[in-house]
Amino acid sequence: MNKNRVILAAAGGVIALAVLVMAFLTWRAYAAKVAAQEGDDEEGTDGLETVVSRAQSLSGKPIYPCAESVKALKADAEALSAWQAEALKYASRGDRPIEKTTPPAFKAFIVSDAKRIASLRGSVNGALVKPDFAFGPFKDYVIEGKMPPEESLAEIQRRWDDVATVAETLAACGVNELSDVAFRDDAAAKEAAEKEKKDRRGGRAGKKPAAKEPAIRPAAYGYTFSFLARPPALVKVVNALTTCERFIVIDGITFDRSRDVIKDALGGDEKKGESQPAAGGRRRRRGGAPDAAMALALAASSQEDGAKGGIVTDPLGDAPFAVTLSVTVYDFRSMEAGAEAKAEEKTDEKGKEAAR
Repeated sequence: MNKNRVILAAAGGVIALAVLVMAFLTWRAYAAKVAAQEGDDEEGTDGLETVVSRAQSLSGKPIYPCAESVKALKADAEALSAWQAEALKYASRGDRPIEKTTPPAFKAFIVSDAKRIASLRGSVNGALVKPDFAFGPFKDYVIEGKMPPEESLAEIQRRWDDVATVAETLAACGVNELSDVAFRDDAAAKEAAEKEKKDRRGGRAGKKPAAKEPAIRPAAYGYTFSFLARPPALVKVVNALTTCERFIVIDGITFDRSRDVIKDALGGDEKKGESQPAAGGRRRRRGGAPDAAMALALAASSQEDGAKGGIVTDPLGDAPFAVTLSVTVYDFRSMEAGAEAKAEEKTDEKGKEAAR
């Protein structure tokens, strides 16, 4: 046997041994995986499938009524109640009370407050709104001099406070102009109000609710604000509303250029109309030369732009965005709940004194 054959035989033996070792390691890894999933009867261990199946069967069974289970359930219920109370406290930290007033007094207040909001800083001669701004749904009370109805006075107070809060936020963020305010029909808010009325009727009739619910439901009103703002101001508005102490949810926002600066610099629709051929003119053939009039117009436009040194626009001088912002303002009425609780305490104390 010559030297080359010995080398080839040794190399083949090493390769065969390596293949056997790899096959053994692969088989061992596969066996370990199968044992982990299905279990090993020889060692008496349960696999993943067995454990998962057992957990699912146990989770579907009712809790065993032992002392430990009852104690654990009470602890979980207390922890959940504590979390709910803390979350409600945090969410309602921006709640505001509704002061008792009369329609004439509120009419005088809303007129003076509208003047204050209108004078906030903006780009309309230094003001936030135009002189003829009517505050949308509040036009009847601010401009036309109508008296707010007494039965809906609390709701009007709440809505005016919401609009004033958002308007102040817009002005503080550097918005150019507030152009419109509108109420947004919120099906959820209407449903909550109707449910509250039914609950009150049921309470008067002596019916008790099946489940424990908050004594006072939160008030939620939707609004749509239209305004002009540059990109930095728009970013500030979104950040300010999402971090506001008042619980405000941004439901939707759309924005677009109020005008195209580059298009205006190029002549806009005026130049486009001039460059279009007459409707009754003869169409040029595909690949043919343009009309003489069009060629002269293009040449004149090029010479004019060249004489001016080209068209230059400054992004900082661009027109602001026309923004439409939809928000929902929540009030958890914690102030009202506190006032009612104090009133009930006073009533109980008077009853105890009378009994003595």
